[in-house]
Amino acid sequence: MEYAVCYDHSGIQLAWSIFVDITAFFLIMAAFAAARLITISRADSAAQLQAA
Repeated sequence: MEYAVCYDHSGIQLAWSIFVDITAFFLIMAAFAAARLITISRADSAAQLQAA
């Protein structure tokens, strides 16, 4: 029994799909890194305020 394939098997499509997946991964990781930096900078500024 043969299955119908609804997508193109060309290398360009595969390369584009991999590129989009990697780009999405890096965008998500950059958002987490930015959030982490913001929380670290807020904690540092709060510590400086308490010392004064």
